[in-house]
Amino acid sequence: MAWQQDDIYAELRRRVIELDYRPGEVLSERDLVSEFHTSRTPVREALLMLEKDGLVEIVPRVGTYVTQIDLRSVKNAYEMKKNLEGLAAELAAQRATEEQVLDLLSIAQGFSQLDNVQQYRECIENDKKFHYFTRLASGNPLLIKTLNDLSVITVRFLQYIQYVEEDYQWYKGSVMAIARAIRDRDGPRARSEAEEHTAAFLAKLASYFFG
Repeated sequence: MAWQQDDIYAELRRRVIELDYRPGEVLSERDLVSEFHTSRTPVREALLMLEKDGLVEIVPRVGTYVTQIDLRSVKNAYEMKKNLEGLAAELAAQRATEEQVLDLLSIAQGFSQLDNVQQYRECIENDKKFHYFTRLASGNPLLIKTLNDLSVITVRFLQYIQYVEEDYQWYKGSVMAIARAIRDRDGPRARSEAEEHTAAFLAKLASYFFG
């Protein structure tokens, strides 16, 4: 059965973000057509969508390449995320349903069952999920889209460097503090905890990579 364009796009996007396709790797349109059992048009349209996301570069008459990871873009994304993740947490404290609150608490608690060294990829995935659920609970579609776009940049970077949080106790406590502030419907505290979480993370990365 042939894949549809949106499904092809979602799968290729996942592969790029999770580094199944490495930066600089060439994507063969012919191979993708064969793999997804479809015509060239859905594959080409999916690649054009990925180019719009900044995940691939299409060079006419040459080929399609997975984009390199740009440290300046990563730093800029984290700087923006600091305030926007804080806003999302504040709005989530006001608007989250009880089910969304329970989901956030469950994800935060789940970090206790993960080894951040041996299971660094799972930790990154759970971190992505926690912040994604927080954004959804904010109930602001534009904010959700903006933060999702920024997270494509940051998550891909973390996967690339196989980032391992050295102070895992701090990390687990910080995520739980955000979740509890949302549970308590304390918007200012939720915002403050989320901003401090992102700022601390940016400071750690800056000391290693950004100068």
